[in-house]
Amino acid sequence: MGQLKPAEATQGTRLFSRAGLPRLLAALASGLVLTFVSPPFGLSALHWFSFVPLFLALHPDEPRLNFKLGYLTGFSGVFCLFFWLAQTITIFSNIPLVLAAGIVVLFAAVWGLPYGFVAMAIHPLRRRFGAGWMFLFPAVWVGMEYLQPALFPYFQGVGQYRVPWVWQLASVFGAMGLSYLIILVNCAVAAFFLARREGTRMQWPALAAVAALWFGNLGFGAWRYASVEATLASAPVVRATILQQHVSMITRLQERGNDVLKSWMQLTALVAKEKPDLVVWPEGSIGYNPNEGKLKEIFSQLSERGGFDFLVGGGTFTRDPDDPTKRASWNSAYHFGRSGEIRGRYDKMVPLPFGEYLPWPVSYLADYIEGVGDFRAGTEAVVFNTGAYTFTTPICYEAILESQMRRLMDADLFVNITNDGWFGDTSAPHQHAMLSAVHAVELGRPMLRVAYTGVSMVVEPHGAIPVYTTPYTDVAAVVPIRMAKFETPYRTWGGWFPPLASLVGLLSLVLTFVRRAPVTPPTPPS
Repeated sequence: MGQLKPAEATQGTRLFSRAGLPRLLAALASGLVLTFVSPPFGLSALHWFSFVPLFLALHPDEPRLNFKLGYLTGFSGVFCLFFWLAQTITIFSNIPLVLAAGIVVLFAAVWGLPYGFVAMAIHPLRRRFGAGWMFLFPAVWVGMEYLQPALFPYFQGVGQYRVPWVWQLASVFGAMGLSYLIILVNCAVAAFFLARREGTRMQWPALAAVAALWFGNLGFGAWRYASVEATLASAPVVRATILQQHVSMITRLQERGNDVLKSWMQLTALVAKEKPDLVVWPEGSIGYNPNEGKLKEIFSQLSERGGFDFLVGGGTFTRDPDDPTKRASWNSAYHFGRSGEIRGRYDKMVPLPFGEYLPWPVSYLADYIEGVGDFRAGTEAVVFNTGAYTFTTPICYEAILESQMRRLMDADLFVNITNDGWFGDTSAPHQHAMLSAVHAVELGRPMLRVAYTGVSMVVEPHGAIPVYTTPYTDVAAVVPIRMAKFETPYRTWGGWFPPLASLVGLLSLVLTFVRRAPVTPPTPPS
């Protein structure tokens, strides 16, 4: 194995200098390209090379500069991917855009830090393990994704969710298995150019192994996709509705409750003539208790006359059992059976921090910040039963949380109801849909996603998305859902790959940075 040559010409290079400018731009490019990999652009092919500019910008014996370059990649990537947070904060609170953008800057400043630390590890891993660094560094990266807490868990692997033959790997190793493969390919491409730049021997066996893994995954994906498709072709079909509206939440909040109810009734009337099996209203479609008074009667008659199961997203508002002077609220989904009876209610178990409640330690700001709710968490993972099939209803944010989806996975169908209108016409509804689609493949269940203003979609157990709506368009459609479920390795093994890869990555770092003390020869006897 050729020895790495020290980058003497780059010793002491400053980031903001003429010599450092190309490396700065390379790091920025690796961060900014993530915006184009993510939907709505969806240029997923770029992902296999997106981090190569950063990896080539890193040089041996410059750990501080390498940290800054990695941090710049992380900061720019996180800031651009999540800038929709500033727009959402501005629209639905009393916080001005400048301050909201500052909040996103702080968010990116914190979540960009792990990129800086992992960037520092590349050249030490190369020195310690030679060509093995290409296989160990992706494990370090998976450890970063797995171990860091995240309000919005965004893994690199999810960017491949619209490439079916590649995406099947998620059924075995989860989305972070794709993260490993993406970073592995980026490392191999970077290793090729690093060898040429440094004049060292090309690491052909390792490069060939990476190519074999990539093509092997492609072959596995083609086989699994065809196998699942063959089962789906003869599976029973549930005809469900997708109802969404072209309305901003600012407009909706100014409308009377009866007018809002009427708008959903009109959409339902358009599809009722097609005799659907399941009618779904999205999260927050009504602001009343669906199980009380006149509203309960209306919904009971609607489902009974139409002969369909009816799922409606609404609130549950009651007096606080612990303090009758206060109101208790839950974000709920109600299931009305074909005979008009209420067959169950599910209360959202994981309310959205900073949207549905203010978490500690900033809860004391509730009196000063407008637009934040005060919803309580549900306690039971309810499975609805129609008699012909079962379904669970992850509400909004819950559909991107693996731990919550595992609580709700023992059913035939996921029905994800959400209101992404709060994010405005930004990239957020597309990103939210992408992160939700992951679990259909990981857990081997079809998913129906009905969003107030879009993106609504159908995701099949092999990741195919035959229905995908445009945000802020009126949709009233009946779509077929092929009802077959699969016991995937990822579902069965409980997601062992991320912790195992994290452990391998951690051990490789320990072996790299914890050096052995020099051995002192024994003193010969006098």
